[in-house]
Amino acid sequence: MVENFIDNIIKNNNVFVIEFKEEIAISQSLLFKDDAANPVNVVCFWSSKQAAAKCCIDTWQNYKPQEICIATFIEDYLVNVYNESFIAGLDFNEKMEGLEADPLDLILELVKSLKKNKINLEFEYFKNLTDLENQIQKLL
Repeated sequence: MVENFIDNIIKNNNVFVIEFKEEIAISQSLLFKDDAANPVNVVCFWSSKQAAAKCCIDTWQNYKPQEICIATFIEDYLVNVYNESFIAGLDFNEKMEGLEADPLDLILELVKSLKKNKINLEFEYFKNLTDLENQIQKLL
């Protein structure tokens, strides 16, 4: 569930991607198709290093888990996932099955949870969580 992913990353204050030579893992959506009926790209994120490491197999065997902070996850990853018209893949398993989430919805859920837990983040491109939330709402 998205809530479990969010709870875990807030508790641990980090998110993981798997990378090889600065290229991050991208899979194909099982749920979403583009206008040409092709699967949408899914950028994969994990709430634990162990779960990310389990996916470093087959075509991703040379990839390694990399830790990113939550602010970077939001600003540099999820915003770009949205801009590329991709989907966020959450806690995929080694069979490439997991949750697929709209990046903007994920940001809003994350903001709600951060506010509820009274956690503030320092952003590079947004003044604060409320500014981020307002900017995302304008895109919806």
